[in-house]
Amino acid sequence: VYTGSWLSDAKIKFSKSNCAAYLLANDGGSLVSGSPIRQEYLETSLSWINDGKIEDYMAKHQHDKKADELWQYFQDVIAWVRKTFPNYRREMNSVQWGELYNQFKDKKLDATKLETEIKKLMQDEDVTKKSGIYPYVLTRQEKYLSIRAFTEKMKREAYERQRGVCPWCKKEKKEKQKWDIEEMEADHITPWHGGGKTIAENCQMLCKEHNRTKSGI
Repeated sequence: VYTGSWLSDAKIKFSKSNCAAYLLANDGGSLVSGSPIRQEYLETSLSWINDGKIEDYMAKHQHDKKADELWQYFQDVIAWVRKTFPNYRREMNSVQWGELYNQFKDKKLDATKLETEIKKLMQDEDVTKKSGIYPYVLTRQEKYLSIRAFTEKMKREAYERQRGVCPWCKKEKKEKQKWDIEEMEADHITPWHGGGKTIAENCQMLCKEHNRTKSGI
């Protein structure tokens, strides 16, 4: 649809085997997943530069002679990643770096401090999505980490221990305090970010309403 000299130039840079984008992103450990010849490098770069609106960007630049803006942007992203996270780990291959670059490129970041925290989180068994550590250390959003969930056994133990009573309902002296196990959800008594682990002793069952209020859902 968007054929022309811009697309031809973009394909030379992003879509050939051993193209410039591939060589750059893999020099010192792979930072982009997928394959250039399946257009995945080009697609990723277009998504990053224009907040996911790939076609809008292609339509706007279709008649440009060269894809220099896109190529420069890609180089800037990779350089920023290498500088901010110099210690390469294979998990870095599946991070949406462009999104983080767009948000944090002008912030003053301490690479040594970030590495210390990354190292600690890599060893935390409750963090089940290790690639999510990179967006987490910048955004502080726990959703990226996929914190380990309580097992059915842990939930049942907590439910029996509480005799089916939601501690928040009890605290607020609600009329209904006792619930069936299916009407309740597991919660960390001490939250993960406060040092709480996903272990039986740190599990409490809350009614769905209170668990969602507490989680800010």
